[in-house]
Amino acid sequence: MAADEHYLKYFANFNRHGNLWRYMERARFEQLLSSSALWFSGADRFDDAFEGSISDATRQVVKYPSDVSQDQIAQFERGHLWWREWTNISCWHYAEHENALMWQAYAKTGIAIRTTFAKLSSELPERAMISPVMYKDFSREIVPEGNYIRYLVKRHFFSPEREVRAILINAPPNEQGTEDFALRNTKGGVSVRVELSRMVDAVVARPYASPAEITELRALVTRSGFTLPTLPSALSGEPRWV
Repeated sequence: MAADEHYLKYFANFNRHGNLWRYMERARFEQLLSSSALWFSGADRFDDAFEGSISDATRQVVKYPSDVSQDQIAQFERGHLWWREWTNISCWHYAEHENALMWQAYAKTGIAIRTTFAKLSSELPERAMISPVMYKDFSREIVPEGNYIRYLVKRHFFSPEREVRAILINAPPNEQGTEDFALRNTKGGVSVRVELSRMVDAVVARPYASPAEITELRALVTRSGFTLPTLPSALSGEPRWV
């Protein structure tokens, strides 16, 4: 079992064995331990309103034929928004070391887990897609079309995130095996079972967590039935003035 890595062909120097980080609040980590399942959030639940959209440059180059009506174009848009509901994404940060901004944005009082691209990929089902994100200037760069690749392109403003995404689309067909826009995704995402002992290289406590907090975190991991290295953050420590 391994995810589809098709889009790595666009990243010639990408290191599959490089570190991936997932920053999360404590409640999400406890859920991960209890379920041994990664949460993939629906793309329509993300803060970025541009998730899954195409760029202005794309629309200027790829035009609809003159016989396509405005009603048909509106139907195309409804279709993309429907697929957006059923496109589920797990987001990771690609970096050798911890990132202070990621802690601030996603896990001020939480934890981070560290793995590698290769290990994460090997734990995911074959129907999942995994790839680094491409960052484009939507005002002048073309965004490729496709149900998956739309969600592997973000605006260039987000490039410091150095994001890797695993994507799982679970759109249900109707009785005829085609799209049924009446079916809604009310769950907001999907859980995917993984083997944490194979996938996780380390659990990292938040920066400046107390020794007691780190001890309690280790106890939580042990109580949950796992033997995972649980470490203090590299951002912790005491500054020197002299």
